[in-house]
Amino acid sequence: MTLEMTEEFLGLGSIVRLGDDTGTGLHVVLARGAFRPDNARNEVVPRYLVGPHPYGEAPDRETFPVLATDIQGVVHHGYTDAADAGFLADLLDQMENGRRPITRARHFAEGLTTIPEASAVEESDAAARSRADPFHELRALVHPTGREGVT
Repeated sequence: MTLEMTEEFLGLGSIVRLGDDTGTGLHVVLARGAFRPDNARNEVVPRYLVGPHPYGEAPDRETFPVLATDIQGVVHHGYTDAADAGFLADLLDQMENGRRPITRARHFAEGLTTIPEASAVEESDAAARSRADPFHELRALVHPTGREGVT
């Protein structure tokens, strides 16, 4: 029995609308797979790992799996070509005939962008002085000789 997808198999990067409470409801497809709800039947439902648009995979945003049946609409279709058809055929073959031995890939775990903590950003001397005495620049204009302590 050959397995068949019940829904369109979306390309990576597709933007989909889900009925959730994330604001816009828009999510980007980050990874793809499939789910076979009944082993007695040949029907397979596309399954996607999604992240909120415009963030995608971000350390402070949740990514989660959804079935194609959870998608309310496709806002943008991601790129697909012949390689996607081969990927899908291989996926369905493995679902039907079992997993082949694989070599585990190394996953990137660091952040893509280095963003310093707010407390790590040093304040300039002038900014610190302005915060301590908001009138220090005016005092310098009135007393140009630079006498400190004159009020």
